[in-house]
Amino acid sequence: MPAHIDYGARVRIWDHPKTADRYTILPPRTAGDDWRGRGRDWLGIAASEHPFHPQGFGQHIEAAAGSHLGKRLHWHELPADVQRFARQTFPAAWLPQSET
Repeated sequence: MPAHIDYGARVRIWDHPKTADRYTILPPRTAGDDWRGRGRDWLGIAASEHPFHPQGFGQHIEAAAGSHLGKRLHWHELPADVQRFARQTFPAAWLPQSET
C-alpha cells in the first residue's frame, strides 16, 4: 500500500489544465453525510484560475473523486483566488491556516 502523501490540506485537490473548471476541490474522505452527494459523489467546488473574475469560473459541484479530475495538487500550488474560494466553502479545520 502506498504511503500517505501530505498535500498541505485535508481537502482533496485536482488540476485538469485543459478544462475551464481546471481546479476541483472535494472534502476529505472522512467528511460526514452533509458533504455527500448522490451515490459516490461529493459536494465540492470547481474553478478556473480566477473564479471571481466576470470571465472566470467558480461553481459548487457534485463529483466523484478520482484521476479523471486531473493531477493531484498541493494546497500551495493553488492560485490565491482559488484558495479564497475554498476558504469560503470548506470548514477552516480542513484547510491550512491563512498566511495573511
